[in-house]
Amino acid sequence: MLSKADNEKLTRVGPGTPMGELFRRFWMPALLSEEIAERDGAPVRLRLLGEDLVAFRDTQGRVGIVDAYCAHRRAGLFFGRNEDCGLRCVYHGWKFDVDGIC
Repeated sequence: MLSKADNEKLTRVGPGTPMGELFRRFWMPALLSEEIAERDGAPVRLRLLGEDLVAFRDTQGRVGIVDAYCAHRRAGLFFGRNEDCGLRCVYHGWKFDVDGIC
């Protein structure tokens, strides 16, 4: 039987945890492609491994999953505009591509 400490170590998957770091090394399904079928459509919220994320499909049809909050002032990218191959923050206009590069 596992100790409480070992159980915690094996079941916590948030950032900075042993299992979280392990899972982040591998591909895993996050949502169905049909859920973000429209190019330049509305972003989709999701939570994966304890992190809030936003998924979107850009103008060229590529799918991106990025942090749910802008790096500048933590504005919600869910409310951003999906345009011209990127997700634009409504707070200050920074645009993030499918790789999360601003």
